Amino acid sequence: MSRTTVGVAPVHTVKGTCSSMRRAYHFVSLTYGLEDLRHRRLKISRLDDLNDPFELWAIAQSDSRVRKALRETKEQMARDFGLLCFSLAWHNPVLWSHYADRHRGIALGFDVDEGILKPVSYRKTRPILKAVDLTIAESMLFTKFYDWNYEHEARIFTALNDQDLQTGLYFADFNDQLTLREVIAGPACAASLGELQQATGSGAKVRFRKARLAFKTFRVVVDQRGFPTPSSK
Repeated sequence: MSRTTVGVAPVHTVKGTCSSMRRAYHFVSLTYGLEDLRHRRLKISRLDDLNDPFELWAIAQSDSRVRKALRETKEQMARDFGLLCFSLAWHNPVLWSHYADRHRGIALGFDVDEGILKPVSYRKTRPILKAVDLTIAESMLFTKFYDWNYEHEARIFTALNDQDLQTGLYFADFNDQLTLREVIAGPACAASLGELQQATGSGAKVRFRKARLAFKTFRVVVDQRGFPTPSSK
């Protein structure tokens, strides 16, 4: 089991120095979400596996020397670093469709230390730079094309430490800077309240909510009726 501590480069977390906290949501399928809850960890995304092909590629590259430098820098960073990806809101149905198994998954709401959480900047044009180094490349980790702005994304840039021997993946443990506060079951999620509570554990102070599709808007909202009972399914 990995014991990675999240943080920004150079990826050190200092105990007792948390800044203000911000609520952020991680969307995941039910199967992997239950695993995250049981093991109290999130999978770190590898830079090479992100779904936007322009990741770390947002710089305008008319100069072949910039292209070469950026490619080499991206390869170097991909070997050593990864991302934890969140949304700053959970009501957009497209997020549930893309990242929570078509509304059948869950959203995990965390209080995240703002010192390590950085919102993504969305741009309509690609910035022009004359040189590339690690500082510039890191800033590009938080730059995406404008049409991704529906995600309201924020990220934690963290090191790839302690590879899990069973899965070959990297994980970041829940901790004081990444504290689970909410578990929201999607509108089509089949998990019961008891199943989610059991996976989370009795020691965690977590709010459980069931979501539904809104009646008058294109939003996902809280179902005030709560989770269905077995007899009402």
